[in-house]
Amino acid sequence: MKISQPRKRVAIVSLELVKESSTFYAARTCTSPQAVYELFAPFIETKDREHLVVAGLNVKNEPTAIQVVHIGTINQSLAFPRDILKMALLSNTVSICVGHNHPSGSVTASLADIEFTAKLEKACRLLQINLQDHLIIGSGGKYLSMKAERYITDSK
Repeated sequence: MKISQPRKRVAIVSLELVKESSTFYAARTCTSPQAVYELFAPFIETKDREHLVVAGLNVKNEPTAIQVVHIGTINQSLAFPRDILKMALLSNTVSICVGHNHPSGSVTASLADIEFTAKLEKACRLLQINLQDHLIIGSGGKYLSMKAERYITDSK
């Protein structure tokens, strides 16, 4: 007598990016840390907890999508490269810019910030997505560019 194995149901899925709203971006391109700051600051500069945001860019370095990936605590945000790259893949971006705020106002890169940037850059390289920059945004217009500080290599 043959005992049949129970069958397993497997979901058939399709993924779709949902546009929640849109905004105008006067600078049009993200080719400098200042331009990236101007894009991200309205979303995260005055928040009381750490927010991590990602912008997907097209081949002309024009932002096509922005997503708040994670909202953390007063002094940390626990995001993973896969959370950031999910939006990039779904929106067909070729480059990304990432930013997070420091509610304290400081723009000093912590060891966790440096390690996270290195992991993200490695994941981006594997998926052939350019990591344009990672900004740490403080208060009063202050920011730190991880690329300008040479924590991101120029892979082009």
